[in-house]
Amino acid sequence: MNLNKTLVIYDSIPYFIPFMKKKGIKCFSSFKKVSSIERILRMISFKTGLKKNIWYGEWKKHAYLDETVIIFATNRYDFIEYLADNYPHLRIIVWYWNPVFRCFEPDKLNKKNIEYWSFDEEDCKKYNLKFNTTFYLNNIEIDNNSIKEYDVLFLGADKKRKILLDKINNDLIAANIKTLFHIVPDKGQPNPQNIKPLLYSDYLKLVSQSKCIFDYIQKGQSGNTVRTMESIFFRKKLITNDINIQKELFYDPANIFILEYDDFNTIDEFINTPFKELKSEIVDYFDFSNWLNRFTKYE
Repeated sequence: MNLNKTLVIYDSIPYFIPFMKKKGIKCFSSFKKVSSIERILRMISFKTGLKKNIWYGEWKKHAYLDETVIIFATNRYDFIEYLADNYPHLRIIVWYWNPVFRCFEPDKLNKKNIEYWSFDEEDCKKYNLKFNTTFYLNNIEIDNNSIKEYDVLFLGADKKRKILLDKINNDLIAANIKTLFHIVPDKGQPNPQNIKPLLYSDYLKLVSQSKCIFDYIQKGQSGNTVRTMESIFFRKKLITNDINIQKELFYDPANIFILEYDDFNTIDEFINTPFKELKSEIVDYFDFSNWLNRFTKYE
């Protein structure tokens, strides 16, 4: 795969885009930015099916020159179909960075030049997808010398986990562990405290002020999350409910505490002992550049 002729269509964490571009990768949103009035017109266009392609992103101006397009899957796939039909020379990789149940299912779009990949090994078995790991970007940095205000940090959407997350938070507080749990209610759910998502840049400041990152995977999900990647790239302890993390290259019980597997009575000691350094080649394996290169093996 020629990275100079590779294009990424990405609608997830906006903070990542300039760091991807610094690695020499062209990266665009699936749809172009629009004004409030244009948003209404776009909605009409999508409902009627008329001229939907005028709303597609800047990738339209570049795709004809490229060889490979990597698309981060969402619940929309009309623009992917347009891409496959109008640029038949392209190798199109649809990458599931979330479980398939949160996106469109692969069988909804069957084209010869489209490949489906996922970070989730169980989804790979279920939907016959190719596997590649999660990634992070080694050119994102935080200030690890910041004063540690929190022992454990969690930031994430409710995703029907709030009762469990609140219980875990209360258990940690009862163990004299200082926590910050920022749980954003799901759409349509009551939000009396007006809790809103944080900018990723603000979240990273909190990571720098914390000893440990907390991660709680959803039921039916396997595979490493962004939180897991943050822990190894930023040298932060990780608390998780993912029992399968034991099989990972980077797993070390000195750095990773598994809920309902490790002894909760030792969690304070776990948090307050130093992070055990990982070999640089293990961390580098998950960098964005190496992640891209792993797609080459299956060309």
